[in-house]
Amino acid sequence: MMILYDLPISSYGCKIRIVLRHKNLNWKSVAPPDGYGSRAYCQIISAGTIPALDDNGFKLVESEAIAEYLDEIAPTPTMLPNDIKDRAVARSLSRFHDSRIEPLLRAYFDQVTPTNRDQQFIQNNASLLKTRFEQLARMVSPAPFLCGSALSLADCGFVPSFAILNRLQPLLGFSLQLTENIRDYKTALAKHPSVRNELHSYYETLDSWIAAKLSI
Repeated sequence: MMILYDLPISSYGCKIRIVLRHKNLNWKSVAPPDGYGSRAYCQIISAGTIPALDDNGFKLVESEAIAEYLDEIAPTPTMLPNDIKDRAVARSLSRFHDSRIEPLLRAYFDQVTPTNRDQQFIQNNASLLKTRFEQLARMVSPAPFLCGSALSLADCGFVPSFAILNRLQPLLGFSLQLTENIRDYKTALAKHPSVRNELHSYYETLDSWIAAKLSI
């Protein structure tokens, strides 16, 4: 059985859990002992980061590397297009999410606790997010997913990001109107069988995490 070291709130962990579900692999999630970055965890995973995969002693970090590894060891259903140029586009979209969109959403986590809120930061960050999603809208033509009719590695990171955006917009008081093609994509993504259950769990985790932060 594969071991995925992660935390329920981790967006990158959620991304990998979707891949594992889609591949129908045998795995379990394990929280890093004493938290990620701890001495105890670094004795298991030298980088001390999450998510990390332990596949029968083979250890791998970084969600993109883990996702592509899983796609190669369990090639059916494939999660990258067959054409080399289409595969390059899929990787580009996945990295666009991970480097341009996810960090902006994660930056809001410190703002959830009421005493930490900085309205100027919240609005400035929302403006950056708007720019990034508008760029994405010009880059893609979902049909209904980013790389066509099948769920791909390019899609998985967007699942937790859309959930975070959904919960934090009303909470923090910013407005971000997604373009029609991105709204349609978000809807299609949430309905996919490999996404649906993980998304439900992620919303539950996110809601509990937010409630705890609001009580501080």
